[in-house]
Amino acid sequence: MNYALVFRPEVRQELDSYAVVYRDVRRAVLRRFPYAVYYRIISSRVVVTAVFHSRRDPKIWQDRT
Repeated sequence: MNYALVFRPEVRQELDSYAVVYRDVRRAVLRRFPYAVYYRIISSRVVVTAVFHSRRDPKIWQDRT
């Protein structure tokens, strides 16, 4: 499955424009929902590392890397 399809259109078009927040992991904050998607771009593929509610501790997702 191409995970870029789950992102909103503007994220899909500019996947590499989001800031790197940890090593090679990027974060896209969703506007409509209080979630952040943490992902990597590996060989032109999007690998979703975590999807977290914005009220959770933002460092928890690093345990999944």
